[in-house]
Amino acid sequence: MNTKKIIDENQFHIKKKFGQNFLTDKQILEKIVSAAEINDSIGVIEIGPGLGVLTEKLLEKAKHVLAYEIDSELIPILEKNLSNYSNLTLINKDILLADVKSDINRYLCDCDKVYVVANLPYYITTPILLGLLQKVHIDKYVVMMQLEVADRLCGKVSTKDYNSLSITIQYQASVRKLFKVPRTVFKPAPNVDSAVIEIKAYDEIKHKPRNPELFFDVVRNSFAQRRKTLINNLMNRFGPEKEKITKILNKMGIKETARSEELTVDQFVDLADNILTEFMDSELVDLYDKDANPLGLTIHRNALDKPNAYIKVTSCLIKYNNLYYIQQRSPYKITSPNLYELPGGGLDSGEGEVEGLIREVKEETELDIKNIKLLGRTLGKYIIRCVYFADAVHNNVVLHEAINYKWVTKEELKDLDLFTKHPELLEELDD
Repeated sequence: MNTKKIIDENQFHIKKKFGQNFLTDKQILEKIVSAAEINDSIGVIEIGPGLGVLTEKLLEKAKHVLAYEIDSELIPILEKNLSNYSNLTLINKDILLADVKSDINRYLCDCDKVYVVANLPYYITTPILLGLLQKVHIDKYVVMMQLEVADRLCGKVSTKDYNSLSITIQYQASVRKLFKVPRTVFKPAPNVDSAVIEIKAYDEIKHKPRNPELFFDVVRNSFAQRRKTLINNLMNRFGPEKEKITKILNKMGIKETARSEELTVDQFVDLADNILTEFMDSELVDLYDKDANPLGLTIHRNALDKPNAYIKVTSCLIKYNNLYYIQQRSPYKITSPNLYELPGGGLDSGEGEVEGLIREVKEETELDIKNIKLLGRTLGKYIIRCVYFADAVHNNVVLHEAINYKWVTKEELKDLDLFTKHPELLEELDD
């Protein structure tokens, strides 16, 4: 295929909004395919096939190619140019919105392995890679991207290229740069050079943090201000308790003057685990705005006096045999005596809503909750209450001795304070 000829013949107008830069060098195409080491047992995912010049070479080698193209104007061009191949599935969809796992099960289920081989759209390279790595197992990626991003992904400890993105990717996969690609081999030519890298996802992550969500949070915020030391970045995120952070660093053998780029991936895992141990005893919680967006600040539970800031409280209405479980406030928490509420409580720092919900319910009962869905959120003076609905397996219920509980009907729920103030939540329940 000739890129310029295809563009001219189809009178195609290149769209900057989709980051369209079409590769014109046949030798580079051959190097990409060769580096991918594809054979007739491999299924390939291509993201942004464009005019199909790389797609054609992949079709010649692979068992099947699953290609995602966001630009609907390119679909008829691709279908015409690749009409001789029966091993192509072309999907006109934004890769960030696609259910890739489901598509793999449908179109590539008979392939021994699945690779991603693509010239990635530069403006969404990071979301594509992070999304795929977290949602679906793909054996190998051979992908082209902006040179600067490639350098960060492959960044080594204590170098200028090593940052939060380096750690986030290298925690999940091995990464190496294969070769550089000059900007001159594209039409139109971008403003930067590119590089092709290889990513191999680990079958199993050997050194896992106790709380992955907190781990990613610690990594991201450790590099929030590059010129600051690690300890100062951590203080900005987890509160001004320097002695606790110092204690953690000393325990890990890390200097108080260390910068974030000096820590290895494994050290960041250990750092997150130590923060979880040290700070959870202090009952630190994250702060959010009224729309439930994180503000990037953490405080103690008893310090809810910041204007326009809220903490998240997760609550659960549990259904069993058409009855609903509610609890009475503990006499040790006499804020609302004799008031029945939903089981739940405030989220620890870095804790997800559902994760916190399961923890809170387990602390009070031995109910095994399942089929959780969010009913809605309500806004109080200091809190955002996330109300969930869940079925439960009711085996040997054991409750904290300080808490009374009962099973009620849906009709009785109407008298519960939360549903009196927010009757719209009840409308979401299924009998």
